[in-house]
Amino acid sequence: MKPRQSKSIQRLIQLGICQQSDIRQAKVEAEKLASPENAVKIRRAEKILGAIGESSRIEILLLLSKREMCVCELQFALGLPQPTVSHHLGLLEQAGLLERNKRERWVIYKVRNSPALDMLRGLMS
Repeated sequence: MKPRQSKSIQRLIQLGICQQSDIRQAKVEAEKLASPENAVKIRRAEKILGAIGESSRIEILLLLSKREMCVCELQFALGLPQPTVSHHLGLLEQAGLLERNKRERWVIYKVRNSPALDMLRGLMS
């Protein structure tokens, strides 16, 4: 059974703003995006974008893109309490944007190269 078009879509077609073939193609593309493989990729992108969707986390990523740092360095640089910095680092790490290495009793964070970091750098230029 063919899905019924909304009155809005019918009106757009009547006005010549959209064509029936464009609407069908958009539906085909949306169905491709709904595949299990693409659904996993979309959830991954959502997690990454959510992780970088806060100014302090953007600042942390940009600072760590310059060099590795421990929590106390980030805390001092950003003027944020340690629990707040640790929370932000945890979210960024869960999203796969950071790596942590333990050196003696210190945890050192560094940025993983990713398209998200490239995007941030581009937005900042």
